[in-house]
Amino acid sequence: MENIMLGLLLLLQVPADIIVTGQKLVEAQAECARGGCTPLRDAQATIALAEVRFRAGNYQDAKKLLAAGAARNRDKEAQEPRAVAALYEAYATVSLHEGDRKDYRRAVADQVRVLNAHLPADDPSVLSAATALGDMWIELGNYAQAEATYRGIEARALSDGRDRAAMLAGMKRVWIEAARMQSDKPYKMIDALEQRPVAKEAGFAGALKVLRLRLAARDAKGEEVTRLIRELGQAGGPEPVLLVSPPYALDAVTAAERVNGAHDLRDVRNVGAADLSGIRWADVGFWVRPDGRTEDIEILRGSRAHGWMKPALDQIAGRRYSASGGGAEGGVYRVERFTATSEYQTPKGSLISRRVATGGYEVLDLTEAPAAPPPEG
Repeated sequence: MENIMLGLLLLLQVPADIIVTGQKLVEAQAECARGGCTPLRDAQATIALAEVRFRAGNYQDAKKLLAAGAARNRDKEAQEPRAVAALYEAYATVSLHEGDRKDYRRAVADQVRVLNAHLPADDPSVLSAATALGDMWIELGNYAQAEATYRGIEARALSDGRDRAAMLAGMKRVWIEAARMQSDKPYKMIDALEQRPVAKEAGFAGALKVLRLRLAARDAKGEEVTRLIRELGQAGGPEPVLLVSPPYALDAVTAAERVNGAHDLRDVRNVGAADLSGIRWADVGFWVRPDGRTEDIEILRGSRAHGWMKPALDQIAGRRYSASGGGAEGGVYRVERFTATSEYQTPKGSLISRRVATGGYEVLDLTEAPAAPPPEG
């Protein structure tokens, strides 16, 4: 997952006096909460303060800030659709990590609704959110619904002449087919996508090449993986691209739960009224070396006790990225936030919904974007 909240702040062109993590930011956001700001400045200050809370592990505080900000600006959608949509997107991200999947679904739907209702179809913000609903279903583990959503988006976009949105949805469908292990079907889908006129644009041409190489790397081994990593590095630019991503090891209960869930059987966990999961999170830093291997993996900070993070650390160790030609000599340093996946359930013997661990991780890229180079001359 991308660094959502930092990306939203850049999208909203936050002025320098807002990006402060001290009392000045708190005061600026409080003024907006009292109705003293434009919708744009409210979104800037609220998202910035929510990110500070989120990075510190205060998920519920961040969620409350964003929920209040979205509600406060609901009637300003037509005036500042990008700002209001950014509040919903940040709210969705925090809700997913906090375990509230209902709020996550609602926030994603609101984000897409605002952009579609108040911006032209060819606007970059609308294009970037074109596949958000399908992405939501993937996050919720409903791959059949995700595929149906992407297919519908692709068909409507093609009929409306929105070739870029159709291409994005088509590429998402390739990954779903690849997850189903459909032999050569994903490659045939890429062949068809490459025949579209928009595929000749530099961005999509490179993205399709990367997609093809990543598919090839799934079954490659040894020297073949190394060759593909070098080739992908040449196609993907200076920043390393994740090429090989091993699955996370699952504990026995989680594995059984997922099998049962796929067949609509009873929960293995049999959650009782006394069960309650706190939020477990950790920031992991690691180097991606020039050859695409990961090294020096360490937990930088997080909630107490880190035994639950071992499968994640092992997974990072097994990743392979593309060879990076434009980074520093030692490679690229990355930081990712891992949150133990949970969701709200009403267990037996209770009428109160509460957070229950469900196994797995939500992951958010916290890597700081490199500074833009100064203009020439």
